[in-house]
Amino acid sequence: MMSLQIWILIAAICFIGELITAGFFILWFGVGASVAAVLSYLGFSETTQFIAFILVSIILLALSRPFAKKITQCMPTKKAASDRLIGEKGIVIENISLKNGGVVRISGDTWRAISDQEIKEGTSVLVEKIEGVKLIVKPAA
Repeated sequence: MMSLQIWILIAAICFIGELITAGFFILWFGVGASVAAVLSYLGFSETTQFIAFILVSIILLALSRPFAKKITQCMPTKKAASDRLIGEKGIVIENISLKNGGVVRISGDTWRAISDQEIKEGTSVLVEKIEGVKLIVKPAA
């Protein structure tokens, strides 16, 4: 009866781990542990339970790999929200000075900005890169 509780615990840990990682890997070990728990409840030997755990886990893992690979390859990689700003144009809404920087508006959002030159309010700028929470901009050509 002790092995039943252990298999249920292993299954629960695997299912929780799958929720955290979402890679279709740990899930199958949770299913294998669940099968082993059922076998334990039905009175099968610990050797049979362990073999069932290993076989079910490996078979399901092998069957799901092509499907999981296809799903992960189809998903486009996403840039961080701030990285999407690189190359975007904006408008200076507060003069950008060499000493204090300034503020720009891009797609309705305001950002602190710095530049290697002074840029007047109303000037169109291009985002070159990002340092921390400040945009590095230059006048748009």
